Amino acid sequence: MARHTDAFAARLRDLKDRSGRSYGALAQRLHTSTSTLHRYCNGTTVPAEFAPAERFARACGATPEEVLALHRLWLLADAERRAETAAGRAGEADSTLSEPALSESVPSASSSSGEDLAADPEKPVIISPRPSDAPARRTSRWLKPTLAGLAAAAVLVPLAIYATRDSGTPTRSAGSAPAGASPNSPDSPGSAASATSSAAAPTPPPVTVNVLADNWDTECGQWFYASQPPSRVPPPPGLPDVGLWAQPLGAVPGARLRLQLTAQGTPGRPPVVLHTLYVHIVGAKPAPKGGYGYTMGSGCGGGLDPASFAIDLDAAAPKIKAVAGQTSGDNVGLADFPFQVSGSDSQVLDVDAHSANQEIDWDLVLVWSCGDEQGTLTVDDHGKPFRTIGLEGKPAYFYDGSKWSPTPLDQ
Repeated sequence: MARHTDAFAARLRDLKDRSGRSYGALAQRLHTSTSTLHRYCNGTTVPAEFAPAERFARACGATPEEVLALHRLWLLADAERRAETAAGRAGEADSTLSEPALSESVPSASSSSGEDLAADPEKPVIISPRPSDAPARRTSRWLKPTLAGLAAAAVLVPLAIYATRDSGTPTRSAGSAPAGASPNSPDSPGSAASATSSAAAPTPPPVTVNVLADNWDTECGQWFYASQPPSRVPPPPGLPDVGLWAQPLGAVPGARLRLQLTAQGTPGRPPVVLHTLYVHIVGAKPAPKGGYGYTMGSGCGGGLDPASFAIDLDAAAPKIKAVAGQTSGDNVGLADFPFQVSGSDSQVLDVDAHSANQEIDWDLVLVWSCGDEQGTLTVDDHGKPFRTIGLEGKPAYFYDGSKWSPTPLDQ
């Protein structure tokens, strides 16, 4: 029995009941979703960090002493969750010994087409928990840079950095290729070897871009397309683990995909001007027939919307459009190109791409200049295009804390 988790959840419920605030009012105040607060208060989910619980407690009027007591309960509940995760991992390893083919049947969200996302919608889905010692971090995406029509690559990835040398060959300067990397993957030394050239290559681009595909660090407005009916879809986890939930389902971002791009100059080099972003449609076709839409955060209320760039992927010639943000009804300004970055100054670009009824494969091209140099960076998903599937006309559901319930599709 998860007694510490139950005690932690009960204390959250007590604070909420004492405050007299509804889940909807608290969700709006905390810029989160009602379903997330429900999961915390019924013990379905323990926050990976104490910060969300602390904000919840303070919004409910908790005293410093009560926040301290809640922190002690969270520590016990978090330790209990980690122990259960470790036990589940051990049990999963035992079952793998008797069913070695199980892990090979899990589909990939980035490589499957809409029609192949789940060949058997009635087949139960098995979710592999995140190791207890893995950091709860947002997923970093790789980039494929190009230089004015040249195929030079200087890929920025966490813990494994690629640099472009004089030969133009991408070579790993830290770490080694992951086990099982395919010869054509960015992590494979074979792919670098196949690109060797004796000709001198241009200087590496003076700007790098790191991409987070994490829905701007909020569950609000995050949708997925999956072919499985609600009875076959497990409860969603907290935001850092959404990828682990989506991959076995073959789930693909539905209706919209939100990216956060952080552009940074190179120390010791002149400032870089970012001129614009172009949208490149790699492929487009009607969205798959059937399937369902699932959201992590229905009922968010008046959330926090940063200034961003919207993309209508269904347009004949999609372009980015600067959109002003809002915080509690107050405008936070309109940001638009050009921008300037340097080795000490970065620029964050929030991108919100949406489609109503198509399956779109797409990427972005960032145009830059630095003194007499100019070029482009292609922003994509691990060397593949991003994918977004429209949800128009499909049944939509959100998790209410105990089950998947119908909800309007808020496109």
